[in-house]
Amino acid sequence: MIPSRSPRRDAPSAGGGVFARAPQGSGAGEIERLRADLIAYLQRKTRGDADAEDLVQEAFVRFHRAGHDLGAADARPLLFVIARNLQLDRWKAAGRETARRSPHDINDLVDGPRAIASETPDAEDGLIRRQNLAAAAAVIRALPPRTRDAFLLHRFENLTYRQIAGRLGVSVSMVEKHIAEALRQLKKSRDD
Repeated sequence: MIPSRSPRRDAPSAGGGVFARAPQGSGAGEIERLRADLIAYLQRKTRGDADAEDLVQEAFVRFHRAGHDLGAADARPLLFVIARNLQLDRWKAAGRETARRSPHDINDLVDGPRAIASETPDAEDGLIRRQNLAAAAAVIRALPPRTRDAFLLHRFENLTYRQIAGRLGVSVSMVEKHIAEALRQLKKSRDD
C-alpha cells in the first residue's frame, strides 16, 4: 500500500519534477518523510525486514560521507539506490555467512581456492560499484523532467504505469515512452 502524500509534495516543482525539491524551512519534516519512504520501500522489498531502519540510517550516513546534499535534485533517488545496495550487500553477506557456517568435510580443504579465498569484495569492486552508481545518477539527472519523474516513480515508488499517468496527468502510453527512454539512456551510458 502506498502512503498518501500531500498535494504539495506530489506536484512537480518548477526546478524539474516531483523529485527536484529541497527541504523546506527546518527540513526536518521533509527528511522524516524521506526516511519513512525509504523504510517502507525496503520493507516492501523484504516483506517487513526488521533491519530497514538500520539500513536507512546507514544510507543517510553514506550519502553525507560522500559529500551529497539533501537539497540536490538527485538526493531522493540516490538515497533509494544507496539503501537498496546496502540491503543487497547485507543479503549477500548473510548468504556467505550461512555458507561459511555450513558443515564441510575435511576433504573439502583439498579443493584449494574455495578453502582459502575470501568472499569479501575487494576495493576495486567497491570503486566500480560507486562509479556505476555515480554514472547512473548523472544519467537520471540529465533526463527531461517528465521522463525522470516517470522513471523514478516507477522504479523507486513502485507505482504502476496507470498510477504514474494519473499523477503526472499524461496517458499511459506516454508513461511507457518516458520509461522506455529512461531505460534506453541508462543502457546507453552503461554500454559506453
